[in-house]
Amino acid sequence: MWIRKPSWLAAACIIAASPLVPAAVSAEGLDGSKNMVCAVIKVVGCVEDAGCVLGKANDFDMPTLIVFDAKEKVVRGTHESGYKEVSPVKSIELSNDHLILQGAEEGHGWDIAIDSKTGEMRASMVGNAVSLLMSGACTAL
Repeated sequence: MWIRKPSWLAAACIIAASPLVPAAVSAEGLDGSKNMVCAVIKVVGCVEDAGCVLGKANDFDMPTLIVFDAKEKVVRGTHESGYKEVSPVKSIELSNDHLILQGAEEGHGWDIAIDSKTGEMRASMVGNAVSLLMSGACTAL
C-alpha cells in the first residue's frame, strides 16, 4: 500500500460521501453519553501530487471497527494484523443532530461526525501531504 501504518484515527477521520448506513442501526445513545462502535465501510486516501484511491479500511492498514469509549474519552481501533491504537478525543460537541469528535495524533488532525438520528458516520484525517476520508455507520453499545 502507498500508505503504511497510518494512524487508525487518521483513518477514522476522513469520509467519502455515500448513504451506506443499514436501516437497522440504532440511533439511541449517539450523543456522546454512551460507548459506540463504528464500522468503516469506504475510505478515500489522497496523497499530494499522486491523486486519490478508493478502498476499504484494510486496504489502507486501518481498523474496520472503531470504538468510542465515552468514559475514557478515547477512540480505539484494532487492525487485521492485531496492531491496536488508542487516540484521545480532544473535543466532543453535539451540533445540529451531529456528534462531532475531534483529536490529533502523530502530526495529523482528525474529525468524526456521526448523525445522532441515523448513525451515519463521516470522518477525516489530514496531515502533511496525506488525507483520508471515511464513511460508515455507528451504533451505541
